[in-house]
Amino acid sequence: MKVNYGSCVPISTVDWHGHVSVVLFLRNCPFRCPYCQNHELLNGSGLTDISVLEAAIKKSRPFVSSLVLLGGEPLMQKQAVMHLSRFAKQNGLLVGVHTNGFYPQVLDEMIKEKLLDKIFIDIKAPLDDIEVYGRVTGCDTSQVRADPADAVRNVSESVLLVIRGGVELELRTTVFRGFMGDAADIGRIAASILSLTGDRQVHYVLQQGLAENAALESMRCIKPFSRDEMLELARSAHGSLENIWIRTREQGNEKLNFEPV
Repeated sequence: MKVNYGSCVPISTVDWHGHVSVVLFLRNCPFRCPYCQNHELLNGSGLTDISVLEAAIKKSRPFVSSLVLLGGEPLMQKQAVMHLSRFAKQNGLLVGVHTNGFYPQVLDEMIKEKLLDKIFIDIKAPLDDIEVYGRVTGCDTSQVRADPADAVRNVSESVLLVIRGGVELELRTTVFRGFMGDAADIGRIAASILSLTGDRQVHYVLQQGLAENAALESMRCIKPFSRDEMLELARSAHGSLENIWIRTREQGNEKLNFEPV
């Protein structure tokens, strides 16, 4: 089997909080988010025999507890991610996947086969606003054939599939100053998550966007939010959700407590 392969991080402590992981990046994605940090993986071909990826997993196996698949969008390559997940399981590893949620059918098959231990889904904009979701994901451009309505529907379906399947779930939004990054934006996203799931305890992470490597060159000068600013953005989500985290370069992962002192 050939895999459209990007690269490997043999040992990572940042891609699955609380676990050391071997991380495999797979190429291509149905979206063209202007802030994408891995935009070099969005196009092109790096067809590689899957045995090369198996060897990378085995080499890291003594030092890690998990495999993380990301991209690009790893679930575009259904047969490859299912094969690699089975291989990781056979070697005693947990399996996590970072996804934009556009392929719920693939998630459904993997959940039914019990191949996944944690699923990280990007919620890029309010799930009740097709126009904004299309703009943020680049689906309203000629570069992308994905329909924004399909994007919102598929992401929503993916979230519900994971919840029904009982697999650990992390929803997260990457925030950038002036681009899906003010308090009103975050409040709307959190409200749309609550409306979809009916669960105030859904694990929701706000990630500090670092724009220096953004796909859109004009975004690369955007100053990241400070940790204090991230705390204020998180507060705007608290009206709908309670299990809120922030992820920053300064402090890593922090679970927030909004209870009065």
